[in-house]
Formats: sequence, C-alpha cells, structure tokens
Amino acid sequence: MSAEQHSQKVLIVGAGPVGQMAALLLAHHGIHSCLIDKRSETSTAPRAHAINARTLEICDSIGISAQHLRELGASADEAGHVRFVGTMTGTEFGSLPYERQDEGAFAFTPFPLSNVSQPIFESELQTHVRNSELIEFRRGVECTSLVDQGNAVDATLEIADSGEIQTASFSYVIASDGANSKLRGLLGIEMEGPDVLANYLMIHFQSDLRAVTAGKRGLLYFLLEPGVSGALIAYDQAKTWVLMHDWNPELENREDYTDEKCLGLIEQAVGQPLPETTIEHISPWVMTAQVAKAYRKGRVFLAGDSAHRIPPAGGLGLNTGVGDVQNLTWKLAAVMKGVAGEALLDSYEIERQPIARVNNEQSLNNAMKLFDLIVAIHGLDPEKTAERYASVAESPEAFPELAEAVAAQKPHFDSFDLQIGYRYNSEAIVDPAPIPDVLDVSDYQPSWDAGAHFPHRWVTHDGVVQPLQSLISPSTFTLLHGPDSGVLAGHPQINQLTFGADFKDEDSWQNQTGLTDNGAVLIRPDGHIAARFDQVDEDRFMTAVKQILARG
Repeated sequence: MSAEQHSQKVLIVGAGPVGQMAALLLAHHGIHSCLIDKRSETSTAPRAHAINARTLEICDSIGISAQHLRELGASADEAGHVRFVGTMTGTEFGSLPYERQDEGAFAFTPFPLSNVSQPIFESELQTHVRNSELIEFRRGVECTSLVDQGNAVDATLEIADSGEIQTASFSYVIASDGANSKLRGLLGIEMEGPDVLANYLMIHFQSDLRAVTAGKRGLLYFLLEPGVSGALIAYDQAKTWVLMHDWNPELENREDYTDEKCLGLIEQAVGQPLPETTIEHISPWVMTAQVAKAYRKGRVFLAGDSAHRIPPAGGLGLNTGVGDVQNLTWKLAAVMKGVAGEALLDSYEIERQPIARVNNEQSLNNAMKLFDLIVAIHGLDPEKTAERYASVAESPEAFPELAEAVAAQKPHFDSFDLQIGYRYNSEAIVDPAPIPDVLDVSDYQPSWDAGAHFPHRWVTHDGVVQPLQSLISPSTFTLLHGPDSGVLAGHPQINQLTFGADFKDEDSWQNQTGLTDNGAVLIRPDGHIAARFDQVDEDRFMTAVKQILARG
C-alpha cells in the first residue's frame, strides 16, 4: 500500500453502521475510500435497534432499499408499544406507542421508523459495501497513528493476523471508531458532558417468549417491581432478547455474572421459569451523555459515537451518526472534486454539533423522567417501598399520579421532530431561517425554510404516485422551480425540476413554499434547503452557489 496509491482516497476507521454508511455515501458521490475495522467480524450482540425515518430515507436514496430494511425488522404489531410492568408476567402500569409506526406517519415520510437489530442492519450495509468497486474494505486492521501533512494524512495501519505495519496516505480521514474512539484520543479532542450516568450489563439471550407476551406485545418492557431492575428489549419476540440490568462495577465483579446467575435474573424479570433459554452475550457498558468539543482537526473528522455518546433513551445515537456522515460526505466529495472551497468543510461541525447536543439533552431528559415513574410507583420513603408498590399494583387506577407519570414519558418514545425536523444554520445555507426552540419533540411541522430538510410529499410522476424524494438527487444539487419559473440553461450538473410539469402535487406551490409561482428552492445533496428565490435568474443562482460552496 503506497502513499501514492491512496492519496485520493478517504480513510474510514470503524466499520459499524456509521462507517459503512460513510463509505457507501462517498461511493455514491464517486469517491474512493478505504474502510477498516480492527474487528475480524461483525458483532452479533443486538445493541441499537431503532432505524428511524431519516436514516431509512438516506439509505433508500443511495440504493439500499428502505422497504427491504423495514421488512427485516419487527412489525409494528410486534414492536409498536412500550410497556411499564412490575415483571413481564406481573402488573402492567401503563403503555405508550413506540415512535411513529402507524399509518399516519406516511403523511410525513415514505419510510416510518422500523426496529432492525444492529447486526442485521450492519450485515445489509456490508453486502452493499463489498459490492462497491469504490470501497476497499479490510477487517482485522487497526489505525495506530495519524500525521496530518497539510495536504494529506499519513496513517499507520497494523494488521492483526500478521502484526505487519503498513503506512498509507489519504486525502481525509473519518473517525467512526466508536464511543471509546482511539483516534479521538490521538487527536487530543476532549468530550463535554457527564462521563458516567449509570452502569448496566447487557445480557443477550435467546428465548421464545411469545406465549408470555400474548396480548401485550411490545418492544420495551420497563421492570418496576422492587428488587427487579432494568428493562427487557424484544428484538425478536420468538428468539432474540436483551435484559438491561443495573449493576455497580465498584461493588461487583463481571466474573460473578455467570450464565446461571444471568438466567436467574432473566427469570426474575419475566416472572416465571424459562427452561429453553440460552445466554449469548454478557457485556458491561456505561451510559454517558457527551459531545466532542470539536468535530474536526485538520483533515480528520469525527462521526457517530466518536463525536457524541448519546444515552440510548430515545434511540437517537446510531441515527444521529448516519446524519453526520450524510452531511459530511457530500462536502468532502465537492472539495475533492474541486467544485467547492476547503472552507465548506468547516460547516460540518457548525451544522452537526448542535444536533448532537439537542439529541443528547433530550435523551438525558428521557432517562431522568423514568425516575418520576419509579417515584409514582415506589413512593419517596424507602422503608415503605414494598407497601406502596403492593397498593399501586393492586389498583393502579386509584393513583392518578401514575397515569400522569406514564403520559409524561411520551417524548421519550415519540421524538418525530428530532428524527426528521432538524435544521442547519451555517454559511452553507443562504439566509437560513432562525432555528426555533424545540418545545415539543413529538411535534414535527414540515417547512420549506432555508436550512430545513425539504418536506416529504406524495407526488405523481409519469402517472405513478411516488415520494418527492425519489426525484431529488442525493448526489448533486436540485433546483426545484415553481410552475412559472424558467429552467436555467447551461447547468447540466444541476438536477432541475418544475412543479406541475415534471411532477404534480395535490397542494399548490404557493401554499406549500410561501413563494410565488416564479420562485424556486435550491436543495443540497443531503436534502436540506440551501436557498430560496422569489425569482431565480443566472446571477442570483450563481451568487448563492458561490456562497454555499465557499468559492471565494
């Protein structure tokens, strides 16, 4: 591997879902990458499970079928609810829908959230990665050092099997090597926020619990009986489960948690013996709520868990990471192809870091709100916990504070606005609209403002009803014209569409966008609106493009 050979490649360190998506997005933009991972194979432990609407939209836009991914996940009938229970077979204190998986979601996205376990998602991405001629994918390879030379980055790579040390030069590096990112440490980038909120053991087990959950199917079962802690997660009701169990590593040893002990904890959580249950993995992990102080150092960029360690309460971590690399990769491609100035890359941190902070804060709030529910059931006097619990379990309806505490959990399990409503404000947006304070994370309001993501619309094209997304290019800019706006000549590299001519919509252009029929909107490759024009002409268009792409 010579330096010369790889000087026009991007090195991606970490082949989890974020790293693989980075490679696939770069390939879609025609950019070569070298994707490495120190693991010899994909982990089979379930971990993340919520693949939200925006992530599915991004996948589908580059040829990874969102419909196929949704079919691989648990159905809304199986995984459409969160249940608050003493044990799985004990009292149920309340339930809530889990995210927008109902028919109403199709008004806002062609692909509502689906519950796909991370190993399945990674496996699907890996198939596409291995089929791409623009991606060199190597497992069992660790990046041990980086030297930024100003016009390239020299990387030292260690091959696990042989111990061989190789060096190579890359145009840029994306560090997607996880929450404990080695590269982030090498770069000297610090994290902001609490580093230990709670400690858990992830106990992954195989068991068919459909008979136990009949009539109360769900994805998450929060366990609230005194002496029983954590939550059960149903990745597959008939097979794959995880018990998240609270533990204290300062007072306990991981080695004490034998398969036999873990089976006992599972049976306690379920509330009955489980003769045909197999323990697959037992892994400690720490809940944190941190965001990197910087997303970039020279030619090296942090993405995914390397850039933000988001509590799992809300399922925003993996999806935030996919949003990171969608934002970053089109900008890297534009700079590497010489169509954008290097300053465009500064907008990556400016646009994505605030999203991580908002998502982190909401996830932390979600985790804290669960304590209100525990108080409603256990009371405030530790000496009377058992007595209080028995009373609430016998007649939950007699405690109005319980219903209020359950209802207050809604933002935890319906963050539709955070999933698809996030906006950007940077120099890569012309006159961006102010980013409103998030008052209700469940209340997504479609917007054609500069900085917002273009709204999903069901439109008719060539006699076929399809999402507007299918007409918007993910690899170049799209200029979307009003019905009386003339198409600009001499711009074959720009995807141009005219409302009413290239597609039909049941609502009017003016009603949707607030622009006259002579107006237009310019949409970036990542789907965010880069500029709005009351009337578009060559000079206005080129002035906007010059600013967005940081050209002078």
